[in-house]
Amino acid sequence: MGVLQVFLFAISTATIDGDVTVRNGCDTDADQSGSLPSGTKVQVRSAISGGMGACYKITAVIDGKPVTGYVPASKVKDAASFDKAVRSGQALGGPPPEEPPAPAAPAPAQAKSGGAPLKASAASMEMEKLLASNQPAAALEIAENHLVNAPKDALVLALAGLACQRMDNIECARNYWRGALELSSDASIESLMKRAEREKAADKGSERKVGARVYLRFEREAVNPQLAQAMLGALDEEYSRISAQLGCRAAEKVTAIVQSRQAYLQSTAAAEWSGGLYDGRIHIPVASSANVDARTRQVFAHELVHVCLSELGQWPAWLQEGLAQKYSGESVDPSIRGQVEALIEAGKIPKLAQMGRTFSRLSSQHAQVAYAVAAVAADRLVQLTANTGIQNVLRNPAEFQRMTGEVERSLGL
Repeated sequence: MGVLQVFLFAISTATIDGDVTVRNGCDTDADQSGSLPSGTKVQVRSAISGGMGACYKITAVIDGKPVTGYVPASKVKDAASFDKAVRSGQALGGPPPEEPPAPAAPAPAQAKSGGAPLKASAASMEMEKLLASNQPAAALEIAENHLVNAPKDALVLALAGLACQRMDNIECARNYWRGALELSSDASIESLMKRAEREKAADKGSERKVGARVYLRFEREAVNPQLAQAMLGALDEEYSRISAQLGCRAAEKVTAIVQSRQAYLQSTAAAEWSGGLYDGRIHIPVASSANVDARTRQVFAHELVHVCLSELGQWPAWLQEGLAQKYSGESVDPSIRGQVEALIEAGKIPKLAQMGRTFSRLSSQHAQVAYAVAAVAADRLVQLTANTGIQNVLRNPAEFQRMTGEVERSLGL
């Protein structure tokens, strides 16, 4: 994979060149998080590529309020020290960037004038618990019963849309989100609607197969029915293996969507380097193949670990990605592992808790470092819990916090 020449969390000061809109992602349709006038001093935290081309993630303070997000690289001048640090592997200091995950449950927000407020109810709180544990059908049933008597509960409408999305019914999701948006101008619902519209336009897969644990939808042009059946069998087998190892038990079937790489990138807006994505459903791109090879099974297992961990709770990126690599059988190239250990020895790797919630928006080079660090940390966690078992850690938040500290001390972080 070559020499590791970048450090994940270089930070430097730069200047905005011309008025610019700050967005939540490096795409032209990403939600606006603020605006900066020309001449604003900013901190550059990371660099990625997206629909706007090359982007920097920046932070700034305007009128005493923080502004964080992505701007086109062409609008940032004096970023030479950041670029130099990326090329040389030098850390300039400061905490790592906090990358936003795919939208989850909408948060309470201010409603449009005359509409019902977007606030939590007993129904919405129960729905959030069910969605967090991958039980969208049960969540939708609660919504349908609640909306008979409270049809203007915007948060329940929004969560019903999320349940439909998790059940792979995008048109149902859009209908509920339209209803929610008529009552509330909540930005997270608008973001979910944009994602659904993008997916509907790009995703042409309509063939379906149902297994013991997994519901599979696939693109016939990318996957023939015989291969789809083999994939379904592999997904069921891998989920059974992983659930036994990590201790998760799905109350409902997991949805997996297999499609061509082009459709995958267009419908999910995933990073170019991404080999799979989990957003409540598994999304997997495939190349032309006549069978389920070892690498395909490995990708299935990686994403199913994310499913399993999500059923057990909310976890930081290093644990999600580290255990996904561990239990899918992926391994870090020895030369990369050695270089990560050298970076740790030099004090250039942050604490695990500082690595953020997701790696999904990192550049391919930055992701290489992040995944390697996560793999090394997860390996050490499994070693340290050999006597008590990883399941004990995953079911005990206090024990997880304690073991995170143990892993950091053991690695020298």
